[in-house]
Order: sequence, then C-alpha cells, then structure tokens
Amino acid sequence: MAISEMSIVSVLALKSEQNGLLDVLSATGAAQIKKCSDYDLAPIKGEREAAASSEDYLKSLNFLEFAYEELGDKKLPPVVKDGFGVNMSDFIAFGNREAEVGKITDEILALESAYGTAKAEISKLTESAAAYSEYERLKESFAFYSDTKTSAVFLGTVAADKVNALTALIEEINCASIEALGGSGSKCVIAATCLKEDAETLNSALTKYAFAKCPFSDEATATDKIAAINAEIGEKQTKINEILRETVSKNGKSADIKTYIDYLGFLGEKAEASADCGETSKTFVLEAYVPTEAVERVSEAVKTNLTAAYIEAKPVPRDEFAPTLMKNNKVVGDFEAVTNMYSAPAYGALDPNSVMAFFFSLFMGIIMGDAVYGLLMIIGGFVLAAKSRKGTSIYRMARVFAYGGFFAVGFGTLFDSFSGFAILRNIPAYAEFYAAYIDPIAAKTTLAGITVPSMLMWCLALGTFQIAVSLIMKAVQCFTRKQIVEGIFAGLVWAFALMGGIVAIYMTIKGYTAAKYVAYPTLALFGIGILTAGITEKGIGKITKIFGSAYGLINYASDILSYARLYGLMLAGAQIASIFTNSIAVSMLFPKGAIGVIGGVLVIVVGNVFNLAMSLLGAFIHDSRLQYVEFFGRFYEGEGELFTPLGSMREYLYVK
Repeated sequence: MAISEMSIVSVLALKSEQNGLLDVLSATGAAQIKKCSDYDLAPIKGEREAAASSEDYLKSLNFLEFAYEELGDKKLPPVVKDGFGVNMSDFIAFGNREAEVGKITDEILALESAYGTAKAEISKLTESAAAYSEYERLKESFAFYSDTKTSAVFLGTVAADKVNALTALIEEINCASIEALGGSGSKCVIAATCLKEDAETLNSALTKYAFAKCPFSDEATATDKIAAINAEIGEKQTKINEILRETVSKNGKSADIKTYIDYLGFLGEKAEASADCGETSKTFVLEAYVPTEAVERVSEAVKTNLTAAYIEAKPVPRDEFAPTLMKNNKVVGDFEAVTNMYSAPAYGALDPNSVMAFFFSLFMGIIMGDAVYGLLMIIGGFVLAAKSRKGTSIYRMARVFAYGGFFAVGFGTLFDSFSGFAILRNIPAYAEFYAAYIDPIAAKTTLAGITVPSMLMWCLALGTFQIAVSLIMKAVQCFTRKQIVEGIFAGLVWAFALMGGIVAIYMTIKGYTAAKYVAYPTLALFGIGILTAGITEKGIGKITKIFGSAYGLINYASDILSYARLYGLMLAGAQIASIFTNSIAVSMLFPKGAIGVIGGVLVIVVGNVFNLAMSLLGAFIHDSRLQYVEFFGRFYEGEGELFTPLGSMREYLYVK
C-alpha cells in the first residue's frame, strides 16, 4: 500500500556513448527518460534516426498464424506464444540479424502473395462454374445452339414465372419457335429460333421479359465444363495447401520475427529518448525518473558500462510531479487493473489498492452470493489467467474475478445458495438461523418503528464502514503531508462518528439500554465534525464551511444508501437462479419422463449460464461504482502517470 519514491537521475557522458547508455538503462528496467530541462544545453538537433517500419514483419507473422489455424492440423508446430523470455544481450544483438529475419519475412510474404493469387483464381473459377450451372440440364454442347446461314438462335434465361407469357407473345407475333429447356430456382433456360430476317423482332420480344443471353459457345456441355472447372479448382486448392504447409514449416522462426518486431519498437523508444536529451559538441545529458531504491543499481550499471560518466541523483518531493510506481504484493497488484481503469494514483497520493482489493472482493462475493457460481469464478478466472500473458489487463482481471469467487463461495454457503438449490436448510439448526438472520425477505429488523430486511441493514452497515475507512485513509494522507488539523477533524472525527453510528444503531435494534452511551458521543462527534469544518479557514470561509459540512450529511446518507445495491443485486441473482432450478427445472425433471429430464437439465444449464454471465457483469459494474464514487470520492487523488521504464513497451516478449 505504497507508492515508490522517485528520484531524478542525471547522467553526463560522451556523445559517442549515448546509444550504449540507453541500452544500459533499458537493461536495468528502472529508468523512464525525462525531457532534459534543468541544464543550459542545446536540444538534440534534428530527429534521431527512427526505427524501420515493422509493417512487413507484422504481415508475415499474421500470415504464419493464419496458415496454422487454416490447416487446423494440431500435429504441426504452432506459432510461438507471446510472453516468452529473451536475454538482454541477445535482445540487443538482434539488430545484427536484420538480414536473416528480413529473408524469412520476404519468403513468408511471397507465400502470402502466392496464396492470395491462388484464392483469387479459385474465386473466378467458382463464379464461372456457377454461371455454367444454369445450363447444366442441357444435353447438347453450347455450339449446338449456334446460328445457321438462315436462322438465328437465342439461348439464355428468363424468370421462370415469365415463360408462359413469353411463349404466348412469340406465338402471337408468329415469327419464331420457343422451347423451355428447364432450369433451377427462379430461372428457366429457353431456346428460341427464327429466320434471320425476324431476329430483331424476336430479340425485341425477349427483351420485354428480361431475357439474359447465354455467354457461352463452347464445343462442350455445361456438365463437362463444370467438371473441368472443379478439377482445376482442386488443383488450385492443392497448391494452396502446399503454400500453407510451407508457411507453417517456418513457424519455428516466429519467435525471431516477434523478437525483431519488439526490437524495432525498442529502437523507436530510444529515438524518442534521444530527442529528450541535451547536448554539447562532444557530450550529452540525459535525465530519467528512477525509483529511489533502484538508484544505486542504475548508477553502478552506468559506471560499469560507460567509459566516462558523471551521475547525479536527487529525490523528487511528494508535492512535485513524478510517474507512479505502486509497490504491492502479487494479489493486491492484480487489483491495480481495477484502479487504473478509473485513474492511476498521483505520485504524492495514497495507494488505495490494499484496502480496495478487500472490499472489491467482498462486495463481489455478496453480489454473486452463490457457492457454485463462486467455484466457477475461481476455476474460470485462474484458467483464463493461465492462458493469458502474465501482467496483462486480461490476466489481472481474470484473477480479480477468481478472488471474488472465494468470497462468493463463502457467502453462497452462508446464504445456502448452490446454483439456486437450498441444501443446508434441511438441517434444523441452520434452518432456524437462516429464517432469523439470513433470509433476504423473511428476516426483518425493526428500527424506529420501521421494518426492513435484516440483510439490507447489514449491507448498509458494511457500506458505512467502508466510507469510514475512506475517511481514515484521508486522515493518513493528511498526516503524511503534515496537515494534522485537517486529518483529525475532516478525517478521523467523521470516521469515528460513522462507526459509532453503526454500533449505536445495532445496540438500539438489539434493545441494549447502554445504546445511549454510544449514541450521545456519536452525536457529539457529528457536531464536532460540522463545527470544525472551517477550522483552517479565515473570516467568512469558516461560516461557509460549517454550513457546507452540515449539508454534507445529506451526501453521507445518499452514499450509504448506495450500498443497498449489494442487497438488491444479491437478491435478484439468487431469485433468478432459484427460478431456473426449483421453479422450472425441477418441475420438469421428474413427472415428464426422459424428455422432461433433458429439458430440465437444459433449463438448469442454460439458465444458470445466463444468470452467471449477467450477475458477473452487474457485480463488476456496480462493485466498481461503489469503489470509484463512494470509496475513492473522499480521499483518492488520481490522474497519475504510470511509471514506464525505457524498454518496457514490448508486445511479445520480456527481457530476462
């Protein structure tokens, strides 16, 4: 639950060693280049040579992956998965393998071009076969229907529902004969014959009915032409398969291509970093943000690898800008993905992830509220994480849902919900406990003459507690900044007042006579919080703050009521699951025979899959809303810029 202190490391070195320094800093993984501004030096003149385009390499990689998937042969060597490791020395040396990787890329691109050509040829052949298929019923060759010296022959197609009308028209003008030769679908093939001097009259009649003249005059039948075309298509397809297999045979080089793409990206990073340096005729100055704990390691690496260099480091005060590097364990670190969706914490702010991780998982467990759903979340989350690249957003979010699954199993067991089935209520002792305290509808609590569901009261109490924790975190943040008075009266006083309110209400509900001994100090704390709201202000500002603080009680009430969504979503999910299982599925399973059993099982599976998906979506959205608005709203300072060290922007690999 901390943000690493940052230092600005300045390095003065020979200009000839600039590229080497950038390689060294990249190898440390602990330096984010900063635009040099604190030295009276000229900026780098012009732009450093940018990295070559990776477009062709990406195209070749995409075609490799396409070829593997297209063949669908799992015995073939697959494309190397993302996230593989490469030694830093080997990664830097990849610049010397441009010709080798370029040759492989050119070979793959040539195969891609041949593949595209063959596919285009097959497409044309397929279109041609489709055109011939309209005349597949003809027993004679197309040449059979050619004109003679004295007669004209019209072979083609018209709409099937227009044949009779066309025949009647030709019989009426009495200049030609017409024969319907059959067809398929909505078209019919016809052959009309007339004397050549009547050809124009016949053509005019055919045109009225959208006659489409046959484009073929082959010395072969349509069937023969289609067979020949299909044979040619088969040859082309064989060629395509050969191209794909030859492509896949180069899958072993996919790691090299991916490495080189990342290397080109690295060159681009170095080019941008170079532009942020300052220089003289023979030297240059580089500035970088480095975690204070890594300054010694970075300094030692620079001194070891450079001929001559002057290094200076100074910590960045918490009230100044610096990129944010959060220090959390593996579990809490996964929840950084949730926080960063809102905004990364500012450098001098408090990292909320340790506390937020607990509440986020807890609330997700309450909302899901089913042991079977929770188990599926655990299994599905960790399986998806195992199949995802470590450290990516998908990897982290999958694990976040898995953590929520543990709480869902716990609350699902407490609520006696196992995919909608009630199991524990068959135990008399638990049934009595459930009816008195757990039942989301029947278990009631009365306060000040108002009866509400007990579970709703617990959700509101939990929300009040989280808001109190947020105020404690506000106090901690104030204390770290020596704002003692504000931390006490704007943070701790209100936090203790809210927690005292929870205890006082609970004691009142239970009928404890000692409740007043908690209620009175709690009311006093609320009064102190209101009256001291302007303690750090002067003049009219004091009065304004006091009135604003009094009005702020309405905001507290509104924020607390927001936690009612925990109860509402939990109840909705449980009821839907119960409907699909008890109310519908179970009634289908037993009295309806085999068909009923199959239908009931389908209802259970499909219904619960749908309910699980919708519950997960609702849980994430509403849980995030509670964290972002009700929890973060009182202390969190976002709009931070995440620490991105030089060389960390890699798409496919990590450097060992």
